Amino acid sequence: MTVDWTNDLRVFETGQLRTSHYLPVDLCVPDALDDAQTVFHLHGGHVPAAVDGYPESTFEPGDPPVNYVYPNNQQAGFLWYHDHSLGVTRLNVQMGLAGLYYLRDSVEDALNLPAGEFEVPLILQDRRFNTDGSFRYPSTGNDHFFGDKIMVNGKVWPYFAVKKGKYRFRILNGSGSRVYTLALSPPSGVLNFTVIGTELGLLEAPVNGVGQLTLGPGERYDVVVNFAGLNTNDEVLLENSAGAPFPNGTVDLTEVMKFLVTSPAGDTDPLPTTLRSVPLLDPNSAVVTRDFVLKRSGLDPCGRQSWLINDLGWHDISEFPELGTV
Repeated sequence: MTVDWTNDLRVFETGQLRTSHYLPVDLCVPDALDDAQTVFHLHGGHVPAAVDGYPESTFEPGDPPVNYVYPNNQQAGFLWYHDHSLGVTRLNVQMGLAGLYYLRDSVEDALNLPAGEFEVPLILQDRRFNTDGSFRYPSTGNDHFFGDKIMVNGKVWPYFAVKKGKYRFRILNGSGSRVYTLALSPPSGVLNFTVIGTELGLLEAPVNGVGQLTLGPGERYDVVVNFAGLNTNDEVLLENSAGAPFPNGTVDLTEVMKFLVTSPAGDTDPLPTTLRSVPLLDPNSAVVTRDFVLKRSGLDPCGRQSWLINDLGWHDISEFPELGTV
């Protein structure tokens, strides 16, 4: 697939191309610049380096379109894309520069999984708002940011009308810091998830009766939920029980969204008992063993400690893995 990425970010009031970021930029964050640059990374994509959205390969408002060709030569999976700009990724993703990217193949197509109206993305993001509806975000870089509202597919605490049958939900944690532990709260009895896939594709077989799903930022779950046994006008809540910060912080946001059961029948076909073959890597075939230590070390230009890996920063390249090795 060919994509021409175009940076057309503009000042809303005037329509002029942006020369600075909409949100406050903390210039003490290493490599952060107060402009409206962007570059996109296909998260989980098997792509050439030239189209990987390298954090320094940014383009500015008004620059010519940047042509990326995605080969899509990998098995069916549930990817997402997001801004990847050095120093301001958190700001650009906060402003909405992220989305889903489905890959399909003949193996998945042959499984008769819920499709069409019964395949629904659920992108979870937490946000804070000013009284005029604009985003409220801290002006300084922080280890954590937690919103006081949860958005699903860009709407705060929405509801979704479902038919009596199976739905395939593609769940993405698109929040910057928040971890979610999700469960379904039906009017009576127990309603569980059937997990059929994770970040990069289907499992070998469905995992039934999963009561809770915990997703860190960037994690994805591919699940099926069956509403067939519920009554018309029943309401099912998707709820969160994870603390912020995870795992021992305060459980400050519990409600995520609501499902409203309608009268028509939906997808009632049985799920397959097997999904696809998943080749496993042999740890004994590894050619090298190494440790990566993530810790605060060193100071930024404002005297604050920075997160480093093995005491090295972004510009220090120490690892050179070879294609085809474990």
